[in-house]
Amino acid sequence: MTAGPTEPVPAPPSSSTAAAQPGGWRWPGWLAQLAGGSPEALAFRVNVGWQLGDRVFRLIVGLVINVWIIRYLGAGGLGLLGFTQSLVGLVAVAGELGLESIVVRDLVRRPGEAPAILGTAAGLRLAGSGLALLLSLAAATLARPGDEGVRALTLLFASVTFFQAMDVIAWWFQSRASFPPFIAARGAAFFAASAVKVACLVGHAPLLLLAAAIALEGWLAALGLLLAYRLQGVSPGRWRFRGDLARQLLGDSWPLILNSVAIVFAMRTDQVMLTLMRGEGENGIYAAAQRLSEILYFIPVALSAAANPGLLQLYAEDRARYTRRLGRLFRVLLWTAVGFALPLSLFAGPVTRLLFGEEFRASAPVLALHLWAAPALFLGVAQSNWFIAEGRQRELMARSLVGAVVNIALNAVLIPPLGARGSALATLLAYLVAHVLMNAVTPHTRPLFRLQCRALLPAEPR
Repeated sequence: MTAGPTEPVPAPPSSSTAAAQPGGWRWPGWLAQLAGGSPEALAFRVNVGWQLGDRVFRLIVGLVINVWIIRYLGAGGLGLLGFTQSLVGLVAVAGELGLESIVVRDLVRRPGEAPAILGTAAGLRLAGSGLALLLSLAAATLARPGDEGVRALTLLFASVTFFQAMDVIAWWFQSRASFPPFIAARGAAFFAASAVKVACLVGHAPLLLLAAAIALEGWLAALGLLLAYRLQGVSPGRWRFRGDLARQLLGDSWPLILNSVAIVFAMRTDQVMLTLMRGEGENGIYAAAQRLSEILYFIPVALSAAANPGLLQLYAEDRARYTRRLGRLFRVLLWTAVGFALPLSLFAGPVTRLLFGEEFRASAPVLALHLWAAPALFLGVAQSNWFIAEGRQRELMARSLVGAVVNIALNAVLIPPLGARGSALATLLAYLVAHVLMNAVTPHTRPLFRLQCRALLPAEPR
């Protein structure tokens, strides 16, 4: 990657543009309240609209295909697929280097240095991907010695991490509050990969070929992001790697690296432990429920990603307004999680039997427990903005490490007697401890804990 001209600095949206509502259409009150009346309000709403539209599309198409895959593979095949994906996820997360929030922050603050920031971040991600591939294969060999099928699946899923280095392009678009281009690129990749999955299912393809179709989405997404970037009149050929910037990025992000590792360990260790302790069939029961509950996880990620640039700018300008805006984000996310968890957990039995068949009837209590873990998880995603704005990444890392340790310890205790249900209960308790209760422990985070507690009120206190 060679040196070249700097990226164009994004122009802020005008107040009149932000205030306009096409066709007189009004957004829901809770979303308008979250966006506020700032000049960035329209950009926020457009970005959230694109993300929600993308996720609804993925929800409809993905739900149909995932149900088809689950029925096609059965509990044992699904358990093996979930085991290898989780094993790779546990290792590959370290290769991501926790750079996203730091890179977006630096691109917002120093947009003229985008070629160096993007080139350095991409170089670091590629190096991390190589390490992740080697560690994934080593972990697969240790966990299932002599199992060539597991090694082949591991190699497939680990190869995707190289292409995910192009995620830096999505971060560049985020820093410019321009979500539609990279969402469209990833959406096209999802659609194409979904068509290939359908072809595999119709043709009764073996598990390895189906896994390749699943990995295909990551490969195509990288190509789509490159095309979207080129259409903006810029090129990766302008990127350059800087050693001093690499040291600065790693110095800022290492707590987030450990934080990401801890989060993934908390979310993925369960499937590895279930497979090793109770077998692939029990993990299949768990994985089926998790496939449904994880559909909701896009909500806090989408809203937080859209709100983060504005929140970080507001933090520098007006701390009181920042606190009120963050409180609105907490309230919206908490009640959204409760709104999904309450009805869906009551009908978890009929839902799992209807979608997956009688073989997966034991997935119902697992699904219910996962749904009630969502409120704490949603608050945890939103609170990351506060820790980053305060420069307290190490404390964010500490909470995630505590959550991972609690989750692993509870899994070790609860899996033997309860199987998949015990693992789901361990996840719920670990999220509650890590994302909420830990904030009550230290004096400087108690205001954050109180802000989370006030989110329990359906309306903002006056």
